Amino acid sequence: MSENLIRKIDLAKWGKMHWYIFFSTSIGFFLWGIINTLGYAFFPTYQNIYYLIVIAAIPLLGDLILTRISDRIMGRKKTYIITMGLYGLGSLIIVLDLLFIKGLLQMVLFLLGYGISMFGVEGEVPIGLSLLAELTPVKYREKILVLSPNFENIGAAIAAAIALSVYFMKNSFIIMGISIAIMAIIGLIIAIMLRLLMPESIRWLTAKGKIKDAEKEISKITTSQELNVKENFLSSNIGLKKRFLFLTIWSLANYLTWSLMAFVLADFYFKGSSLIEVILWANLGASFAGLLIGPIIDKIDMRKYTFISFLTATISFLPILAYTIFNFKSLYLFYSLTFINLFFITMTWFVRTIYEPTLFPTTNRAFYIGIVRGIAMTTYTISTYLTSSLPLWGFAIYGMGFQGLGLIASVYWIKRGEDVRYKSLDVLSKIK
Repeated sequence: MSENLIRKIDLAKWGKMHWYIFFSTSIGFFLWGIINTLGYAFFPTYQNIYYLIVIAAIPLLGDLILTRISDRIMGRKKTYIITMGLYGLGSLIIVLDLLFIKGLLQMVLFLLGYGISMFGVEGEVPIGLSLLAELTPVKYREKILVLSPNFENIGAAIAAAIALSVYFMKNSFIIMGISIAIMAIIGLIIAIMLRLLMPESIRWLTAKGKIKDAEKEISKITTSQELNVKENFLSSNIGLKKRFLFLTIWSLANYLTWSLMAFVLADFYFKGSSLIEVILWANLGASFAGLLIGPIIDKIDMRKYTFISFLTATISFLPILAYTIFNFKSLYLFYSLTFINLFFITMTWFVRTIYEPTLFPTTNRAFYIGIVRGIAMTTYTISTYLTSSLPLWGFAIYGMGFQGLGLIASVYWIKRGEDVRYKSLDVLSKIK
């Protein structure tokens, strides 16, 4: 019975309920980008390296705690109740803090509001990826696992654009913070309406033995068959431990370079409006990567795509290194290089957004994704402190080194890994 339900999901024709799922998770990613940018854009107000370390470390708890609750107790949809409440509470604290509090207490309360919001946001990311993989028809799965997470980049770019547009105003950082927080609250209201309409993960329900509940949820989805699923045995012999290792390596390579180049570098080396412009151009480059890669991702063998993405990301640091070595002064040239660099780094992020939810089993999918992200976040937090004294050329070499590590792993994956396209999630996530 459960296998029949799963097959209906995999073969389903794209319908109204799939749009609810897509836009619901996309708004969650969009809010992630907005709130994340808010933390880094506020750095000039406080000018404290430990502020950045706290900003980097806060999301870790959400990844580990909320994902465990989702896998073990509440499922995907019900956990959103917690995350949405955290979004709203955190954003409200930020607005009230910026309106009425001054001095050191303002920074403390700002970090509290930011922390509550990011606890929810980061906890939702693995849950959102799990939900998308578990409910999206196989024909569209890889596309959706690129296009929906890409709203994080779009949200970050829009937040940076807002920050830049109010920069020259009196009390600009206060106006910026309130504007971005209010945008997050509006997005939250839309997310609530969509999430009330969307179904629970049928895969999670069947994994928990809740077959009757799964049958009720499947009735909400258009199940007319559209595509045959490849149910053959996997050609690779990559067990769960090795999959976890590869995903951790790719997470480290991507997370450290993406976050450092998109946000931290701007706070370390730039001031005034140029700080915000670096963040803006970086996230515009990331956004364009998703818009370009999403529609064509299912046309490429995922093993080859993984190799190409890490190779181009590694090479994309060379122009930045040349910029620093030859001491170029043009900010617009650096913005262009940042745009290109983040475009290719984001291609490696899509390796993660596709492989993480497809290679882990349903019973622990969100939690395992959370652990992989947690390892990267812990390393990133330490890295934020250690790289604070690096020269700009050191950042380029640092980024090239980590992307090179991901490239080495991708070479092995071409020979031993699996192309996940058009294959059932349950076949891909089997433990060997």
